[in-house]
Amino acid sequence: MQAAAESGQTGGTVFNKSSIFTLFVVLQTAIYGVGNVVTKIAYVGISPLWCAALRFGLAFLVFMLFFGPRTVRMLKSARLSSWLPSSVFMSLTYITCSIAINLTSATNAGFFIALPMLFTPVLALVLSGRKYTASTAVLQAVVVFGLYLLCCNGGTPTFGLGELFGLASSACFAASLVFGERGLDDVDPIALSTMQIGITFLGALASAIASEPLPDFAAVPAVSWTAIAFLACVGTCLAFFLQNTALKHVPSATISVILCAEPVFTAAVSAVALGEMLTGMGVVGAILIVACTMVASLADSGKSTGEILGDAFAFVRRLAPNQARRLVRSR
Repeated sequence: MQAAAESGQTGGTVFNKSSIFTLFVVLQTAIYGVGNVVTKIAYVGISPLWCAALRFGLAFLVFMLFFGPRTVRMLKSARLSSWLPSSVFMSLTYITCSIAINLTSATNAGFFIALPMLFTPVLALVLSGRKYTASTAVLQAVVVFGLYLLCCNGGTPTFGLGELFGLASSACFAASLVFGERGLDDVDPIALSTMQIGITFLGALASAIASEPLPDFAAVPAVSWTAIAFLACVGTCLAFFLQNTALKHVPSATISVILCAEPVFTAAVSAVALGEMLTGMGVVGAILIVACTMVASLADSGKSTGEILGDAFAFVRRLAPNQARRLVRSR
């Protein structure tokens, strides 16, 4: 009995630690969701890629100021493959993300950017040998259906260049997560975050110089500088730290599912700050994606595909009965 008690205490401790790191991802998701709207606001006075270059340049300066010597010491003994692939894909993530937010609404960009879960399980299977389960496929299918509802405008699906860049951003972010999870066996979250931010800065700067005119920095309005400062300190430094700290304890596939809730935060803030309102069908789509987030842990709990579907639809019925009935009537 004593052994059982000790085991229970150990299990409780593990559960609490796991819950804390899961909360890290939820907070990161909220930051990313708000960041999509703040990025749109920053674009009032500066072009997308220059905004990204300034954001990541400032964030890299902050990280090097506080963690530079520590990062350099760690990288001297680390393999290049531990941090470079994840950092390169992170750079591509934010370059495509910046373009997506500029080409479409913040709400639509937020949804498409938040879809790494469509790619992470497959990449984890190929690169890390993680099992690809039927439960994961069900969650992916529900998310795709949620996307369809979101993109419908009067019954007609809308998918343009901005949404395509958003989807590309999700694929790159998924690759960064999987490579980052592997690399954390060799480097710590601080070192990985520093290099991801630094490589992203270089990628954004090179892209900005190649494709956008040099901005008149003196003419950039205060609202854009304020937005860039928020994106650098909160949307990058804090968010990357939370993500990579959690990634050492939470599987990349699970993190990618939780990140599907990012558009909910984006849509809520967009409604207030930008006046971008979701239709009834869009609301149902958002709820379906949140449902996937809520039941993501069931994929590893031994529950069947049918049970996961039941939990997801039960969640939808509880949160949006009126929207669901309206959707059925509209058909």
